[in-house]
Amino acid sequence: MSKTPNPNSTGPSGYADAGKPAGDEATVKVPSKDSKKKANKKYEYLSEEDLALKQQLELYVERIQDADPGLQKVALESMRQEIQTATISMTVPKPLKFLRPHYGTLKRFYEKMPDSDLKTLLADILSVLALTMSAEGERESLKYRVLGTQGDIGSWGHEYVRNLAGEIGQEYAKLEVGVP
Repeated sequence: MSKTPNPNSTGPSGYADAGKPAGDEATVKVPSKDSKKKANKKYEYLSEEDLALKQQLELYVERIQDADPGLQKVALESMRQEIQTATISMTVPKPLKFLRPHYGTLKRFYEKMPDSDLKTLLADILSVLALTMSAEGERESLKYRVLGTQGDIGSWGHEYVRNLAGEIGQEYAKLEVGVP
């Protein structure tokens, strides 16, 4: 089999593979012109059940911010139930994954809420969401746990308890030794 000269080659012999190791090719990434396709691809990977859960959780986030305390309570209770059910049975709970983009929104709303049972219930939810969202060393799980209800922490799952224990240890070290 004879090699034919490649007019686009920069090698001295003029052959396409001259002076190059096998498999050494140049690749160029071209950005997509359609950002909607990129956004829709995120949803392509979700099953119908996961997409329904994601949409339901987003609806809860909207209802939590509603002016009607009745709607807020139903949304908070429903969200809590979804998270607790998932954190007990899954290593990476889908509700926590789907609520990540809404963590900041829920925190801001929490700060605006008047003191009430609803605010303490939202603090419980924020404490669990902080498990995956808070910045290193911020100890937001502990912060919101203290502000929340004083119920059974085991109902939120092993990972939450383990994370909370770590944050308690960090806070203790900070108070004892003065470590930030």
